Amino acid sequence: MGHRGTVYGPDRPDLWSGRLRRRPDGRERGQGHRHQPHRDGRTGHRLDRRDRDDRRPARYGVQDSSNLRQAKDPEKRVTLPMTAHETVLLTGITGSIGSWVAETILQDGGRIVAIVRADTESAAAARVREALAVVSVQEHADHVKAVCGDICDGQLVGHLIRGETGISHIVHCAGVVEFGQEFAALSHRVNVEGTANLLTLAEKLRVPFCHFSTAYVAGDRQGRVFEHETSMGQQFHNPYESSKCQAELLVQDWAMRTGLGAFMFRPSIVVGDSRQGRIVHFDGLYNFMRMLDSVAGAVGTREFRVIANPDATKNLVPADYVARAAWHIVRTSAPRTYHITNPQPVSLAVLRDIFADLFTIPGARLVREEEFRRKRPERSESMYQKAAVQYAPYLAAEPVFDRTNTDAALRDTSLMPPEMNMAFFQKLLDYARRTKWGKAHTEPPVTLPGRERFVEQYFDSFLTEKMHQQLLPNLKHLTASCRIVVEDLSGRSWSLRIDQGRLEEISQNGMVCQCTFSLHSDTFSAIVGGRLAPQQAFFQRKIHIAGDMETGLKLATVLAAFFKKWPYDMETHCVG
Repeated sequence: MGHRGTVYGPDRPDLWSGRLRRRPDGRERGQGHRHQPHRDGRTGHRLDRRDRDDRRPARYGVQDSSNLRQAKDPEKRVTLPMTAHETVLLTGITGSIGSWVAETILQDGGRIVAIVRADTESAAAARVREALAVVSVQEHADHVKAVCGDICDGQLVGHLIRGETGISHIVHCAGVVEFGQEFAALSHRVNVEGTANLLTLAEKLRVPFCHFSTAYVAGDRQGRVFEHETSMGQQFHNPYESSKCQAELLVQDWAMRTGLGAFMFRPSIVVGDSRQGRIVHFDGLYNFMRMLDSVAGAVGTREFRVIANPDATKNLVPADYVARAAWHIVRTSAPRTYHITNPQPVSLAVLRDIFADLFTIPGARLVREEEFRRKRPERSESMYQKAAVQYAPYLAAEPVFDRTNTDAALRDTSLMPPEMNMAFFQKLLDYARRTKWGKAHTEPPVTLPGRERFVEQYFDSFLTEKMHQQLLPNLKHLTASCRIVVEDLSGRSWSLRIDQGRLEEISQNGMVCQCTFSLHSDTFSAIVGGRLAPQQAFFQRKIHIAGDMETGLKLATVLAAFFKKWPYDMETHCVG
């Protein structure tokens, strides 16, 4: 891998680059002139057809980029502190990146108007304070104005234009990060339509747009991926990648049409901050870490195989590095696309060694799929593979994210991701455990009307009818007990005793159980309805298993088959 300042590949311009209409101090400035089409924005030399065609966005109906006018690169700007009246409109402040972006802006002396999903202004303000506390800038909460709103709401633009003045930038961090096909419609609505609404707002306010995308818009591409490349005919692993690519193309088209500046930031896999591992949401890599933390006791010193390519890399960046690098670029550099990635990604083989020591799983091994299939998997291995299926492509291969623009923008700074070693991952794990994997700073769940009655009917009526019967064929050797705690129903719990495959007892009197499942009522309804497997819920941090982990994993597999055979629908309170 190259070091900072190294230029990779040909010196090509981005798809767009417009001059900002406002200086950092808020005053207007002229747009300047543009070069003629098909000329290099840096040198003025004509581009041949090959250079033009490799930038063509071939999908989603966006016009051919070879026909777009190339704007002259603005001169490198001098860093200036934010003025007291300069205000940034920020989305996603309660997220892992947005919270650290807020910290960086506030430390720079700026003010923030944050769009927050909430029912009331006080609830929105509470969510903001909670996020600011995670990144240790709660003392600056009076410099953040929380506005109730949803970026998917078309009326939001008019509301903000009437209510807010003095906005210098729009920084868009909000988004849905879900990989399952069942989230495709939601991903499009939030990541694409929500971005379109904010672009409309930026155009009306005549301010630059700073968009946080993802490096994984590269999809299934291999080799070196350049920052100026977007839609190159790649296939996407999931709706999330596809929706983020569509959003990027919207931003590109908007920038060329309006002449306004557009910064596109593509972070890789975001983890906790460099110093203490602080982060708001524990997703991405944390799904694997939480799983390993939970099964370590059950696995012990036995072999634990995971299907993965040991030679593949994982590109990890701390959230504070992403925020500070991006904000430095906004303050000093030209609007274009920047890979906010790690110049030295860690290999999965090295990550395996670190995690084996970190979680005390000495038998952890990375194997190819054909090797995994040669031997019947242990229950913990099987559960892990089923739960992690949507992450499988990321364990097989990863491209090299070229950082030409980012390296040039950060050349004169000390900004650099920390070394991805045992000490760093220990920080991440310590913070995750200390905050109970996010539960320590999670809002109290809201129970929908009727859901408590649904849960009661499931145990008191539906399951009671299954008493003293074989739950599933071939379960005569299963004897176990468990407690199910529904957290948002005042912690109410039901205990189940299974003897030789038969459900023999349902109790609320607190019988001693081998393991405990804790979950929210909406997760409970999805599981018993057969829409969500218990293993998947566990991997997604929607269910917590305590006590005898091996028994818990065994029961999770059995109950998944039971719920699939006997789904219980919340809407009709009947078996599907």
